Amino acid sequence: MSGPVDRDPGLQPERTLLSWQRTVILLILVGMLFMRGSLVPETPHIPELSMSVRATMMTMSLVLAGLLALHVRHRWRRLGHGTIDPASGLPPTNVASPWAMVTVSVGVLVLSVVLVVATVLAA
Repeated sequence: MSGPVDRDPGLQPERTLLSWQRTVILLILVGMLFMRGSLVPETPHIPELSMSVRATMMTMSLVLAGLLALHVRHRWRRLGHGTIDPASGLPPTNVASPWAMVTVSVGVLVLSVVLVVATVLAA
């Protein structure tokens, strides 16, 4: 088992790209759901956030999704559709840069904290 591991040169990068695209679509949907407001209007149990907070949350989510989509698209093209890294001549280890995952994680954390704090303050 010390020989080189055969890699799927075409399908794995494409599956990873599709996964990133699903992440972008999910960020857009979550951003749009912030504008929807409460599922049960005028409910006393869960306070409804102000329109400015919801609009800010939606904008942050859409900006995050846009940045991620641009990065993945640019990197996908630069890596020859995920098949070769021009710097090393080998198949790339990641379709997206590691900072993209960190950015998405930090962005979702910030959105969550802002949502919780705004909900607690509105109560």
